[in-house]
Amino acid sequence: QTASGAYNDDGTLKKDAQVIYVTPETAKTCTAVVNGKEVTGFQSILDAKQSAGTKDTSPLDFRIVGCVTADDVDHFSSSAEGIQLKGKSAYTEMNITIEGVGDDATVYGFGFLLREAVSVEFRNFAIMRCLDDAMSLDTKNSHVWIHNMDLFYGKKGSAADQAKGDGTVDIKGDSKYVTVAYNRFWDNGKASMCGMKSETGENWITYHHN
Repeated sequence: QTASGAYNDDGTLKKDAQVIYVTPETAKTCTAVVNGKEVTGFQSILDAKQSAGTKDTSPLDFRIVGCVTADDVDHFSSSAEGIQLKGKSAYTEMNITIEGVGDDATVYGFGFLLREAVSVEFRNFAIMRCLDDAMSLDTKNSHVWIHNMDLFYGKKGSAADQAKGDGTVDIKGDSKYVTVAYNRFWDNGKASMCGMKSETGENWITYHHN
């Protein structure tokens, strides 16, 4: 199995994948079964996946429809970024896709923090006016695919170089096997930071056709 996220290489959903539609009306009320229990709410479902760890690696496909704002979401587990996808420990298999449906799929007023997660895909939606970074791959992630996104600038920060947000796609903390492809960066103050002090080797980060 080489595909990242909830899909197989041939574009079909992986076995036992659940599809969750996230709209302005359902971001608080959408449901999924995680580790045998039904969980309600976009962030709450991801929190349950973190708690389950390797007990539940079944695929989840979140489909963004329309413009989902910060007020629409049940809660945020990252005060800095917004939605958090976090494994229970370093490099935990998650098998999660977050994708847009239609040509207007957008999240507005927040971004995504990824930590300790393996097999995650983001595609086909816009991120506008994020809190800090549009996407922060913060710590020990692997096999992440970010593609066909529209990434706009974020809210003004306190530092002189943060007039249009702190960043757009940050990859650090020994995150590896990451592909950033076919994305559009719209008037961003800073497009991408890659690497900090904790990298241990050849982490295999690819940027192409952005």
